[in-house]
Amino acid sequence: MFQEPLASLPPHRSGWEILAEPLEVWGRGSAPERREAAARMAARVKFPEAALAQRPEAWSGGLAQRLCLGRALMLEPALLVLDEPCSALDATQASHLLALLLDLKAAGTALLLASHDLLMAQQLCDQVLVLEAGRPIAQGPIDAVLPEPVHPTLKALLDATFTFP
Repeated sequence: MFQEPLASLPPHRSGWEILAEPLEVWGRGSAPERREAAARMAARVKFPEAALAQRPEAWSGGLAQRLCLGRALMLEPALLVLDEPCSALDATQASHLLALLLDLKAAGTALLLASHDLLMAQQLCDQVLVLEAGRPIAQGPIDAVLPEPVHPTLKALLDATFTFP
């Protein structure tokens, strides 16, 4: 799932077509079954069914982000790669997305998260690799790395974000 959702969506296709495409490409289900699966997925990611008839230019960044997640989940992947998944979402939508990602993780889906949001990373990730200018500055179990940062840049980032008891 890309950080910039609108850039990753085909502008000439409707939400119905975008959600059904992975199933069509992989030859899963008939056209009515794919449409039914698309409707279920839209509800799962809280994408309004009425907006599925529209094309991406009609959607907000938050709607586009939710549709991208729905498209990524259509084939029930074992691994979900997420680049700043909450960047286009308001707090309520981000909370729903976080809950959905936690459910996916609990069900066995592996998550690879690229994010500056350390609070979200702390909730979703078991391991962390922190980079500065493309170079690793901290790595290990997230519950060990974040509470006791060794590198000054990580400490400053954590101080700016939140504090640990």
